[in-house]
Amino acid sequence: MNQKKIGLFIAKCRKGKKLTQLELAEILGVSDRSISNWENGVCLPDASMYRIICDVLEISINELFAGEFIPDEQYKKAADENLLKLLEYRIYEMSSKEISFDEFQKSLTRISEISLLLKRYKDKESAVKYLVKNTGLTEQECSSAYDIYVKMFSKI
Repeated sequence: MNQKKIGLFIAKCRKGKKLTQLELAEILGVSDRSISNWENGVCLPDASMYRIICDVLEISINELFAGEFIPDEQYKKAADENLLKLLEYRIYEMSSKEISFDEFQKSLTRISEISLLLKRYKDKESAVKYLVKNTGLTEQECSSAYDIYVKMFSKI
Protein backbone atom coordinates (compact mmCIF):
# COMPACT_ATOMS: atom_id res chain seq x y z
CA MET A 1 0.00 0.00 0.00
CA ASN A 2 1.27 3.43 -0.85
CA GLN A 3 0.78 5.40 2.37
CA LYS A 4 1.88 8.64 0.74
CA LYS A 5 -0.63 8.30 -2.11
CA ILE A 6 -3.43 7.36 0.28
CA GLY A 7 -2.55 10.32 2.49
CA LEU A 8 -2.61 12.76 -0.40
CA PHE A 9 -5.97 11.33 -1.47
CA ILE A 10 -7.43 11.77 2.03
CA ALA A 11 -6.23 15.39 1.99
CA LYS A 12 -7.71 15.99 -1.47
CA CYS A 13 -11.07 14.52 -0.45
CA ARG A 14 -11.08 16.44 2.85
CA LYS A 15 -10.39 19.70 1.03
CA GLY A 16 -13.06 18.82 -1.52
CA LYS A 17 -15.52 18.65 1.38
CA LYS A 18 -14.18 22.02 2.58
CA LEU A 19 -13.09 20.54 5.89
CA THR A 20 -10.01 21.49 7.88
CA GLN A 21 -7.89 18.80 9.46
CA LEU A 22 -9.32 19.82 12.84
CA GLU A 23 -12.92 19.57 11.59
CA LEU A 24 -12.33 16.12 10.11
CA ALA A 25 -10.58 15.05 13.31
CA GLU A 26 -13.57 16.13 15.40
CA ILE A 27 -15.99 14.24 13.15
CA LEU A 28 -13.86 11.09 13.36
CA GLY A 29 -13.06 11.43 17.07
CA VAL A 30 -9.30 11.56 16.57
CA SER A 31 -6.68 14.29 16.91
CA ASP A 32 -5.81 16.67 14.13
CA ARG A 33 -2.26 15.29 14.53
CA SER A 34 -3.62 11.88 13.40
CA ILE A 35 -5.15 13.48 10.31
CA SER A 36 -1.85 15.21 9.58
CA ASN A 37 0.07 11.93 9.95
CA TRP A 38 -2.30 10.16 7.56
CA GLU A 39 -2.17 12.95 5.00
CA ASN A 40 1.63 13.10 5.13
CA GLY A 41 1.95 9.35 4.65
CA VAL A 42 3.50 8.80 8.06
CA CYS A 43 0.96 6.09 8.88
CA LEU A 44 -2.40 4.74 7.83
CA PRO A 45 -5.59 5.14 9.82
CA ASP A 46 -6.51 2.27 12.10
CA ALA A 47 -8.57 -0.35 10.26
CA SER A 48 -11.54 0.39 12.53
CA MET A 49 -11.63 3.90 11.03
CA TYR A 50 -11.83 2.95 7.33
CA ARG A 51 -15.61 2.78 7.04
CA ILE A 52 -16.31 6.09 8.78
CA ILE A 53 -13.54 7.89 6.87
CA CYS A 54 -15.02 6.65 3.61
CA ASP A 55 -18.53 7.62 4.68
CA VAL A 56 -17.47 11.14 5.67
CA LEU A 57 -15.37 11.67 2.53
CA GLU A 58 -17.96 9.90 0.33
CA ILE A 59 -15.45 7.50 -1.20
CA SER A 60 -15.29 3.73 -1.35
CA ILE A 61 -12.85 1.70 0.71
CA ASN A 62 -11.46 0.56 -2.60
CA GLU A 63 -10.74 4.15 -3.58
CA LEU A 64 -9.20 4.83 -0.16
CA PHE A 65 -6.75 1.93 -0.58
CA ALA A 66 -6.03 2.90 -4.19
CA GLY A 67 -5.43 6.50 -3.18
CA GLU A 68 -7.51 7.72 -6.12
CA PHE A 69 -10.99 7.76 -7.60
CA ILE A 70 -11.67 4.56 -9.54
CA PRO A 71 -13.77 4.46 -12.72
CA ASP A 72 -16.52 1.83 -12.66
CA GLU A 73 -14.92 -0.28 -15.40
CA GLN A 74 -11.72 -0.69 -13.33
CA TYR A 75 -13.42 -1.24 -9.98
CA LYS A 76 -13.19 -5.05 -9.71
CA LYS A 77 -9.53 -5.17 -10.71
CA ALA A 78 -8.69 -2.40 -8.27
CA ALA A 79 -10.68 -4.15 -5.52
CA ASP A 80 -8.67 -7.34 -5.97
CA GLU A 81 -5.35 -5.47 -6.03
CA ASN A 82 -6.23 -3.41 -2.99
CA LEU A 83 -7.33 -6.45 -1.01
CA LEU A 84 -4.04 -8.17 -1.74
CA LYS A 85 -2.07 -5.04 -0.82
CA LEU A 86 -3.99 -4.72 2.43
CA LEU A 87 -3.30 -8.35 3.32
CA GLU A 88 0.38 -7.90 2.51
CA TYR A 89 0.52 -4.74 4.60
CA ARG A 90 -1.17 -6.41 7.59
CA ILE A 91 1.19 -9.41 7.38
CA TYR A 92 4.14 -7.04 7.21
CA GLU A 93 2.86 -5.11 10.23
CA MET A 94 2.93 -8.36 12.24
CA SER A 95 6.48 -9.15 11.11
CA SER A 96 9.77 -8.16 12.72
CA LYS A 97 10.19 -5.48 10.02
CA GLU A 98 13.84 -6.36 9.46
CA ILE A 99 13.35 -5.46 5.78
CA SER A 100 11.42 -2.63 4.14
CA PHE A 101 7.82 -3.12 3.02
CA ASP A 102 8.94 -2.95 -0.63
CA GLU A 103 11.47 -5.74 -0.04
CA PHE A 104 8.79 -7.72 1.77
CA GLN A 105 6.40 -7.36 -1.19
CA LYS A 106 9.13 -8.46 -3.62
CA SER A 107 9.80 -11.51 -1.44
CA LEU A 108 6.12 -12.45 -1.49
CA THR A 109 6.09 -12.10 -5.28
CA ARG A 110 9.17 -14.31 -5.62
CA ILE A 111 7.64 -16.95 -3.34
CA SER A 112 4.46 -16.94 -5.44
CA GLU A 113 6.52 -17.28 -8.63
CA ILE A 114 8.53 -20.15 -7.16
CA SER A 115 5.38 -21.91 -5.99
CA LEU A 116 3.88 -21.64 -9.48
CA LEU A 117 7.11 -22.87 -11.06
CA LEU A 118 7.18 -25.96 -8.86
CA LYS A 119 3.52 -26.70 -9.55
CA ARG A 120 3.82 -26.16 -13.30
CA TYR A 121 7.00 -28.17 -13.85
CA LYS A 122 6.95 -31.52 -12.11
CA ASP A 123 10.49 -32.44 -13.12
CA LYS A 124 13.74 -30.59 -12.58
CA GLU A 125 14.82 -30.64 -16.21
CA SER A 126 11.72 -28.79 -17.46
CA ALA A 127 11.89 -26.27 -14.63
CA VAL A 128 15.59 -25.56 -15.22
CA LYS A 129 15.01 -25.08 -18.97
CA TYR A 130 12.24 -22.59 -18.17
CA LEU A 131 14.46 -20.72 -15.69
CA VAL A 132 17.40 -20.55 -18.13
CA LYS A 133 15.12 -19.20 -20.86
CA ASN A 134 13.44 -16.60 -18.66
CA THR A 135 16.20 -15.43 -16.34
CA GLY A 136 19.31 -15.36 -18.50
CA LEU A 137 21.19 -17.32 -15.82
CA THR A 138 23.35 -20.32 -16.60
CA GLU A 139 21.99 -23.85 -16.44
CA GLN A 140 24.13 -24.52 -13.35
CA GLU A 141 22.77 -21.44 -11.56
CA CYS A 142 19.20 -22.38 -12.42
CA SER A 143 19.75 -25.96 -11.35
CA SER A 144 21.12 -24.79 -7.99
CA ALA A 145 18.21 -22.36 -7.60
CA TYR A 146 15.73 -25.15 -8.35
CA ASP A 147 17.31 -27.36 -5.68
CA ILE A 148 17.03 -24.53 -3.15
CA TYR A 149 13.38 -23.94 -4.10
CA VAL A 150 12.49 -27.60 -3.71
CA LYS A 151 14.26 -27.78 -0.36
CA MET A 152 12.60 -24.58 0.84
CA PHE A 153 9.09 -25.65 -0.20
CA SER A 154 9.43 -29.19 1.12
CA LYS A 155 9.69 -27.67 4.63
CA ILE A 156 6.44 -25.71 4.22
